[in-house]
Amino acid sequence: MKIYFLLNPSRNKNRWDWREAAARQARRYGWSPRFGEVDRALPKSTATLLDQALEEGCTRIVVVGGDGSLHRVINILAQQKKLKTVELATVPAGTCNDFARFIGLQRRRADYAFRIACSGNAQATDLGMIDSEIFLNNAGFGRRPEATRRRWKSIQALRTFRPTVLRARWNKGSIEGSFYMALVCNAPYFSGGLHFSKNVSLQDGLLDVYLMPAIPKWRLLPLLALGRLGRPARLKRLVTLRVPRLDVEADSDLWPQSDGEPPTKAARQTSFAVSPEKAMIVIP
Repeated sequence: MKIYFLLNPSRNKNRWDWREAAARQARRYGWSPRFGEVDRALPKSTATLLDQALEEGCTRIVVVGGDGSLHRVINILAQQKKLKTVELATVPAGTCNDFARFIGLQRRRADYAFRIACSGNAQATDLGMIDSEIFLNNAGFGRRPEATRRRWKSIQALRTFRPTVLRARWNKGSIEGSFYMALVCNAPYFSGGLHFSKNVSLQDGLLDVYLMPAIPKWRLLPLLALGRLGRPARLKRLVTLRVPRLDVEADSDLWPQSDGEPPTKAARQTSFAVSPEKAMIVIP
């Protein structure tokens, strides 16, 4: 059996430590390890490495990186119609590792994550779609392009929030109002551990939606502070839904994004839905 480690850690100084730990655990559980390192200067580097992994007959791919790396890998596998046949595991080594956090993996326990990646069983896992793009962790809109690379703990990021009048429709209702943001979750955590609820399932065929109303910005700061302490951010006026699909139309530009990846273009209409496809994810 061949296993492919796709290396894209945020800290290059640990790259050889990642390789050593990966090879040790792979051989322990009977895998023949293969390695590839993402070249961030080459936009198609990840796709090229995945082609190499598939050509070599690797049946499990371990993403040593963060949510963005997982996002790109899943979308490439979907394009190649390999989601059902290739198992996917993760070792949290990126800037944000929110999906790994949800399934119980921690960056400071990398050896454990490598052990799970090599020994765990894959489960069919829900995926979301934002228009035609797949996401694993979450998607939404609200932050402007200039703020997408800042963490939610940044006051400067909050300053970029602008209220948007929008209309949202789902299978059993609709709502219209002025909102700062929408978060559509397949898994609960975002921006390094913030969350509105931990009661999110990867296998219920539904997306958890949170619409943040336009309120005084100073009221958002304690919500985010609680999130940093590991407590869910709570707000009485927060609109919460659990739906298979949400269609949104706005009076001004939205900047949809998914899995922490920067938005590529503005839109005034966008849709979120549970994907008809599932991914085979290794979960502890």
